[in-house]
Amino acid sequence: MTKRYLVGSMLAAFLLAAGTVQAQGVDQKIQTLEQELSQLKEQQIEMKKEATAQAAAMPSFSYRPGNGLTIEAADKSWGVRSTVETHFRYNFESGVDQSGRSRGEMIGRRFRPTLLYCVNNCLWEIESSLDLDGWGTGNGKNNGATGVGGILQRGAVNFHAEHLNPWLPTVQFGMEVQNAQGGGLARQGSGTTGAQAEYDLHTRNNGFNTGRAGSGTVLNWDDRSLSSLGIPGRIGKLQFGMSAIAEGDDGTQSLTDRKDFNVYISILPMSQIKNMWLSGIAFEFGTWFCNVDNRADNGCSRYRIQDHGDGGRQTLFDSGAASIGDGLHTAMGPGVVWNVGPYTMRVMGSFQQSTDRGGTTGKKRAHSFLIGHDLYAYSPKGFLTGSATETGSVLLGTHFERVDMSCGERLKTCSTAGVSGSNPNNYRRNRVLLREGDLWYVIAPRMNVGMSILWYDASNLKNTVGTAGYNLGLCKRTSPAGSPGSETNCRAGGGGDWTDVMLNWRYTF
Repeated sequence: MTKRYLVGSMLAAFLLAAGTVQAQGVDQKIQTLEQELSQLKEQQIEMKKEATAQAAAMPSFSYRPGNGLTIEAADKSWGVRSTVETHFRYNFESGVDQSGRSRGEMIGRRFRPTLLYCVNNCLWEIESSLDLDGWGTGNGKNNGATGVGGILQRGAVNFHAEHLNPWLPTVQFGMEVQNAQGGGLARQGSGTTGAQAEYDLHTRNNGFNTGRAGSGTVLNWDDRSLSSLGIPGRIGKLQFGMSAIAEGDDGTQSLTDRKDFNVYISILPMSQIKNMWLSGIAFEFGTWFCNVDNRADNGCSRYRIQDHGDGGRQTLFDSGAASIGDGLHTAMGPGVVWNVGPYTMRVMGSFQQSTDRGGTTGKKRAHSFLIGHDLYAYSPKGFLTGSATETGSVLLGTHFERVDMSCGERLKTCSTAGVSGSNPNNYRRNRVLLREGDLWYVIAPRMNVGMSILWYDASNLKNTVGTAGYNLGLCKRTSPAGSPGSETNCRAGGGGDWTDVMLNWRYTF
């Protein structure tokens, strides 16, 4: 009994010791595995940190329709933005094709690639843009159109001082800078998203046009809140500029100490209130002060109205080149824009006069007004909805404008363009009306197709060969090409009306 008990105890002790050793081995393996797993987790966390750091150091890419592609360093030390504005047309214009009034011909209205280079979080921005739309220019066959196929659209430096202090302006300087003028918002709305085909006849032809300047400096205060003054609105733009507006080519010297200035302001006085009927009202006013110096190139040395025909723009009124004498020339204009939901109304006026000391055709004056309407009539969201970035949107537009121009009594005549010597078709005043209807369809964000119908009416026109009445087909010709007197139905200084049609495709990247 004792031996059996002894053997059994020894066997039990052995088995217990073996089990303990085995359990200790499993625990060690588990601890080893746990250590390896912990190391793997630490390595994974470290690799993730490294990957995150590398990703953070990589430049970022972003795109916004109409604003282009932006590439920016992670620390914002540098950035590049690229975009392009394109607009192609098929024109169907009234008149004689050999005068540039061709029908069914594709034209490049706009082709403008742009690069903007940013330094130090865009404290400094270098803007470089080309204007490559050379339709109707440089070929000598377009009734007086001049120019070349490619020039600067913008070549300037923008110093964003508002990044340093919100009260400071953006300072733009360079050899191709941009100025705003009265009716800037109301004149057209937007050439890339609005319905109207071109700027109004008056301001497009008075020298200021888009406000481009061959050189100069401009101060801009953009989108500044007025809440600190107790006004629930904002300043859209406040601008002061000293620039060579419409004087010579980009970067050329004006050769005069008489500088040109412009002042412009747009205010949205109730933009911060929650009332759809009032928040979209904007008022604007601007003035261009042009100091005429007959010894130098001036952007305001003549009064002229041309139609919008792209290849063969017809001169409807012209005081003649360099016909304005020395002194201050002013072009000023108020404007009102009202946005409510899908509807926009634009009203603007323009008033132009000159001191005109020593002018060749007497005192000259001009004034005009425009009333325009844009309406997004439909989109996939329903009627009376839509936008320039909403595919399937339908935009309707219409506007009416009138411009009156006159010369003084000195020579009893003013319009001499296209005629050498005296001619019975000369006249010293004109009234031009334009009624326009537009239809646009958004086929992709910022990409539109559409049609514009322009109906003109002028009270006085030159009707001899090579002048507006003849080229527009308002006179019945007895031969395809002739000399003065070869037309019938051509009353000297008689008026007339005509219609042009434009089929459009436009896109801003």
